[in-house]
Amino acid sequence: MRKYCGTPRETIPFKIMDFFVDIYANLFYKKREKKPINTDSPRILIASLGHLGDALTVTYIFPLIKKTYPKAKIYLLTAQWCEPVNLHNPYLEKTIYINHFQTNRRKISRWEKIKDFYQTFRQALPVLQEETYDYYIDIRYSDAVAHFVLPFIKVKEAYGFARRGLGGLLDKEFDVPTNEFHHFDMYFMLLREIGVQGKLIDIEPYFLIPNESTLEKIQQKILLPTIPYLMLFPESGGEHKQVGVEFWSKMIETILVENNVSILLCGQTNLSNQILNLVPEIYKNSIIDTSSKINIHEIALLSKNATFALTLDSFPEHLCCIFCKTITIFKGTGYPFFPLANFPVYLIHNHKSSIGLPFERTNVSILYQENVETEEVRKLITKKIHDEI
Repeated sequence: MRKYCGTPRETIPFKIMDFFVDIYANLFYKKREKKPINTDSPRILIASLGHLGDALTVTYIFPLIKKTYPKAKIYLLTAQWCEPVNLHNPYLEKTIYINHFQTNRRKISRWEKIKDFYQTFRQALPVLQEETYDYYIDIRYSDAVAHFVLPFIKVKEAYGFARRGLGGLLDKEFDVPTNEFHHFDMYFMLLREIGVQGKLIDIEPYFLIPNESTLEKIQQKILLPTIPYLMLFPESGGEHKQVGVEFWSKMIETILVENNVSILLCGQTNLSNQILNLVPEIYKNSIIDTSSKINIHEIALLSKNATFALTLDSFPEHLCCIFCKTITIFKGTGYPFFPLANFPVYLIHNHKSSIGLPFERTNVSILYQENVETEEVRKLITKKIHDEI
């Protein structure tokens, strides 16, 4: 019996859809002719139709695959908005793009998202059909699974999660644990099926910064600070994860009062401007608003020289902790998305289910606070910064 994820309004359509999918799969798809797996140089199609954070962390499994199969060819099925993350990845044979409507965050109507999904699917299909894949692995266990491509392409073995439908198309479908789990636990569950072993402590985060991204080019877009600087990312992909602009403005003021630093405000919306409007005029010369002015590779380059990055549970959290010390606030989320970091991370969260869970990455200090938008939390963060600058 499959365990679906969501409200009855969501899960009932999955059950109806899967009733017919299972009939098709059992009568036709699962009887497809399958040649032996190429264990010397397997072709592996990895699907990840999520957001930027997913796109970055899934790349961490590529070296593990290559360690087990040095001659493996890795193909990635992802969304176009994730292109900057994958563009320079040395482990990829090819990247194919489909914009799933469920994870599309563009400010367009749902109908426009569905049309974009259909159009990108049609464009991707001929490319997907060029190869015969030894393995298909879809790392998504929530919205936007890519199993719908399976009847149209040649795959010898397909593995993924069934909780959001179409599990009947998989050769082995997995369920998620009922207890708290880290999202990499789900990745490892699938990787074991193809003979790749790993633990959280084995992950070595990386992100390639192309040679064309330079401080000189960034200087043409923003005024680079001449003193130590912090990078502040007040945005998250889910607005429910964000904290109030008043919290950030007071924190900025305290940081600038106590330390001789600059602050780079980073983001894609006008949220930075809202925060700036609340900061006293006397401190604004120490703040540089980079929102919508620099790209992901330039953010990564700047983070290499940053004293700290301040983030929420979001893509910048995963990116910055590769290159610098990071302080992150998790509002409403917890252990599943704890960061895999190269540099020390100070993480404050309000996720009760994550209290006391062991985390193998010893460079992540974790503190539970019932409310993360308090004066106490602000003081904890500013003290951490002041003590280490």
